[in-house]
Amino acid sequence: MSNFSLRNAAWPTTTGGTNSIPISGSGAPAWAFSSIPVDDPSDPNSTFQEHTDSHVDSTTYACWASGNTDTCASTPTTTITPTTTKTTPTQTATATPYDYIVVGAGPGGLITADRLSEAGKKVLLLERGGPATWETGGTYGPTWAAGHNLTKFDIPGLFETMFTDSNPFWWYITVFAGCLLGGGTTINGALYWVPPYSDFATSAGWPASWGNHLPYTNKMLARLPSTDAPSTDHKRYLEQSANVAAQLLQYQGYRQSTINDNPDDKEHVYGYSSFDFLGGKRGGPVATYYKSAKTRPNFTYRQYAYVQNLVRNGSEILGVQTNDTSLGPDGVIPLNPNGRVVLSAGTFGTSRILFRSGIGPTDMITLAQKDATAGPRLPPQSQWIDLPVGYNVSDNPSINLVFTHPTIDAYENWADVWSDPRPADVSQYLADFSGVLASASPKLNFWRALSGTDGKTRWVQGTVRPGAASVDTVYPYNTSQIFTITLYLSTGITSRGRVGIDAALTARPLVNPWFSDPVDKAVLIQAINDLILNVGNRLTLITPDNTTTVTDYVNNYDPVSFELKHFWRSSNLSPQGSLCSNHWVGSASIGSVVDENTKVFNTDNLFIVDVRSKSSASDLYPNPLPQ
Repeated sequence: MSNFSLRNAAWPTTTGGTNSIPISGSGAPAWAFSSIPVDDPSDPNSTFQEHTDSHVDSTTYACWASGNTDTCASTPTTTITPTTTKTTPTQTATATPYDYIVVGAGPGGLITADRLSEAGKKVLLLERGGPATWETGGTYGPTWAAGHNLTKFDIPGLFETMFTDSNPFWWYITVFAGCLLGGGTTINGALYWVPPYSDFATSAGWPASWGNHLPYTNKMLARLPSTDAPSTDHKRYLEQSANVAAQLLQYQGYRQSTINDNPDDKEHVYGYSSFDFLGGKRGGPVATYYKSAKTRPNFTYRQYAYVQNLVRNGSEILGVQTNDTSLGPDGVIPLNPNGRVVLSAGTFGTSRILFRSGIGPTDMITLAQKDATAGPRLPPQSQWIDLPVGYNVSDNPSINLVFTHPTIDAYENWADVWSDPRPADVSQYLADFSGVLASASPKLNFWRALSGTDGKTRWVQGTVRPGAASVDTVYPYNTSQIFTITLYLSTGITSRGRVGIDAALTARPLVNPWFSDPVDKAVLIQAINDLILNVGNRLTLITPDNTTTVTDYVNNYDPVSFELKHFWRSSNLSPQGSLCSNHWVGSASIGSVVDENTKVFNTDNLFIVDVRSKSSASDLYPNPLPQ
C-alpha cells in the first residue's frame, strides 16, 4: 500500500471481482503499485517491494505534505510508463556541482551545512521532507492559532500531539522519525542537556582527540542557549508534578541543581527540565543555524529531495542520486573536484543510503542488488565495501511509572491541546508566547549512577511530566491527578542491536537493542525499586500496582517498534508500553565504520555526522560536531 493517502480517489464500480484504482485518470492525486509478488505468499507477515511505480503531481504532494489535506486539489498530469531497462547514472549530467552535498536537514546536517557555508564552501543541503515552522514555510497548525503565523511545530505545548497525529512525519521508516526540516529537533520535546565530559570519554568509545568538547559546546551554546523557564515571562507553569517528584527524590538523597550549569554533576541530582526553545517557540538548529545559512549565496537548500544512493567509482564519491530530476538528469547531483558528501540522514536513513551504494554488510547490499531500481545503480560487486553498517546500535530502554497525587493537574492528559485547549492558556500564549503552551510536557529531570554485577557503571535518567500515555491498574484513580515518571537507561548501556533493510528496502530494526545484556535490565529494575521505596504521603503508584512485581512489570514490557506503539495510542488502546525511546545511535560507529574525522573507511570523500557515529546512547542533547 502507499504511504500517501488517497482520499477522494475515484474507484471503478462494477458488479463483480476485485477492482483497482485507475491510474490513467485524474480522479486520484497519487497512485502506487507493485508488479513484484511478495517474498513468501504463505506468510501474512512477509515483506515485499511496495512500489515499483508510483505518481503524485508536485502541487498536490507539496500541499499534502504541508498538512493542508482538506484543501488540496489534484492536477491532471501525464504519467510515464517505467521501462525494465535501467542504466547506471554517470557524471555527464549538466547539473550544478557542489563542494559539499549534505544529506539530511536534522541537527547534524543543519550545523554542518551552516559551518561549511560560513567557511565559503558551495553547499547543497538536501532534506527528504518539507517545511515545519511558519518561518520555514510550514502552514500546518491548530485552528485556534490561525492568523498568528504559527504551526504545530512552533508551539512547544503541542509536543504530546506528535504521537497521535495521522500526518506522516515519520513516513519512510518503521520507527518514529522527523522527516522534515529540523529532523528530530522539530518533533521532539526539545530537552537540551549540555554533555558531561564522560559522554566523550575513551571508555565511551570516543577517540582521545574528541575529549575536549567544551570549546565547541560553548560555541553551540552561544548560538543556542538553554532555558529551564521557556515562557517569555520567565515563570514556570504546571509544575505540580515537579514539586511532588522533587519531594520524593529529596527523601532519597538527591540534590537540586540547575542542570546545564553543572553538566558533569549527574549523580543523585535533579532539576527543572531544560529546553532549547527560543522566545516561547521551538528554537533548535532550524531557528539558529539554518537561519544564518540560508542568508548566504553559496548555500542551497532543497526539500522533498529523497537521496536514493551515492554515485561512486570505487573509493571516490562522484555525487548523489535523488528523486528530483530538476536537480540534474536522472536526479544525479555531481560534486566539484575534491568535493565531499556528508550523510546525516538518521540512524536508519543513512544506513539505507549506504546499503544502496554498496557499502555495508553483504546481506544488506544483496537485498538492494535484487531490487529492480536499486540493483542496477549499485557499483560492481568488486567495489562493494564491507563495513558493519547497522550493527552496534543502541537505544535507551524506557519504563513508565504512573502515579497519582491530589495536587496534580494532569492537564486533561494533553488530549485537548490540539483541538480545544483551555481558553485562558490560548489567550495568554497568543498574546506574548507565555504560559503553559510555551513549554513541552517534561517538567523535571534527574540522574543517578549505578554499578552492575559486571563492574560497569550505568546512568539512569528520569523525566517527570503531568498526564500518562497509558494506565494499567486495579486501583480506582482520578484521571485529573495522574503524572508519569519515565526512567531511561542512559550512559554506560551495553546492550546492542542491529538495523537494516527488508526486501522492500524499507529501513527497520533487525535485532532489538534492548536488554540483550541482562545486566542492563537488572540495573534498570534496581533503579525503579529504589525510586519507589519511599512512595507514600498521598502519593500512590498505580502503574504498576500491587498485583505485580517491578521485575515482572519490566519483563512484560513490550519491545515493540514505534509504529505499533503509535497505532495503539491513536486507536485509543492502552498497551503497557514500549521499551523503544527512539534514541537510536551507533549504526555507523567511530572506529568501525568511520574514522575519528568521521570519514567512512575505504572511501576518499564520504563522511557521516550526528548521532549515528556515537557508540552508545547517552544524555539527550544536540550532539556537538567537530567545528
